Amino acid sequence: MSKLEELIEELCPDGVEYKKLKEVAQISAGGDLPRNYAKGQKVATEQYPYPIYSNGTEGGALYGFTDSYKIEKEAVTVSARGTIGYHEVRAGKFTPIVRLITLIADESKITTKFLHYALYIAGIEGVTTGIPSLTVPMLGKFTIPIPPLPVQNEIVRILDNFTELTAELTAELIARKKQYEYYKDKLFLFDDS
Repeated sequence: MSKLEELIEELCPDGVEYKKLKEVAQISAGGDLPRNYAKGQKVATEQYPYPIYSNGTEGGALYGFTDSYKIEKEAVTVSARGTIGYHEVRAGKFTPIVRLITLIADESKITTKFLHYALYIAGIEGVTTGIPSLTVPMLGKFTIPIPPLPVQNEIVRILDNFTELTAELTAELIARKKQYEYYKDKLFLFDDS
């Protein structure tokens, strides 16, 4: 029996409770840009040390940096425009903009990383007329499983290991494809001399 199975048997003998996101996290939407910022800045500087995130997926949705922040704690951001449902765990001290939704976990009920993984099964969708969008009240109604914290921590440990392994395997596959292309081109290069 695995550690996870043991924890579930011990701590969840009657199953796992499901709760609405608004019951386990503080949910807010990003707003306007801060007064002082550097759009397109890729790394923190002394003048602008705090990241600004927007809706999107490219480059981690990093918009730039600023000299202040709106969100102090580690949180999960959820894209509410365009790329509906794309989510990331963000280190504390950042500013969300353009309706990027931020969820700050109630640590007595759920861990930030478990919240992030649970969003994959939440089936997040938004309004699809015009530009797809998602609102704070809409997101707050989605339900997710809330096992006891020790079970959450074990699930996160397992999923983090799979995520790391997947990244390593992807990098290895890319390297092997490049190697294959190199040797294929070398083997089929016929010189007339």
